Amino acid sequence: MTRILKSSPPYPMILLTRLTLSLLISLCLPLSLAAQGWGDATADQATLRQFSESDERYLQQGRDRINELTRRHFGSALQQQREHDIKLMQRLLDKKIVTEKDRRLLQDMGIVLGDLLLQEFNLRWVVYSDKYGPSRALQLKHSENFLFPITMISRRAEVGVIVNIDELYEKAVAKIAAYKAAARRLY
Repeated sequence: MTRILKSSPPYPMILLTRLTLSLLISLCLPLSLAAQGWGDATADQATLRQFSESDERYLQQGRDRINELTRRHFGSALQQQREHDIKLMQRLLDKKIVTEKDRRLLQDMGIVLGDLLLQEFNLRWVVYSDKYGPSRALQLKHSENFLFPITMISRRAEVGVIVNIDELYEKAVAKIAAYKAAARRLY
């Protein structure tokens, strides 16, 4: 007489359970990893979008705040001239009118710095989005090269670094020149 143990399921049932479990793991694990940003090629890729009206308004409000400060404290407005505007912004920092605690104003100064770079080079404002979120950036036209001038001043000032705006401008110019040189070598 054959004795069947009630506690163990028949072999075909065990096999089916294991296959089902393997299938679920193989299907769900990649989805889980992709949701966490692992193993997904698109998670590290940035996307771009053109500036909207609200993006333009954001930049203009920043320019206006810096312009108001320079007029009120120095009697001189921004003129979209490199030497003049950089000197005015440097004075705002040197005289502690804008301090490391004024993130919004430091970033507004970055907008003005970006405008000066845009004026001199073939750049355009875009919204660059990556895994950290969207940022307003300057794109070297017809390339995949970007500068983030809005935070160039604030990142340094907020950690106590003495900011030399003219040096930051020159570093950005050097990066742009390097991008252009690399592009020429490719063609």
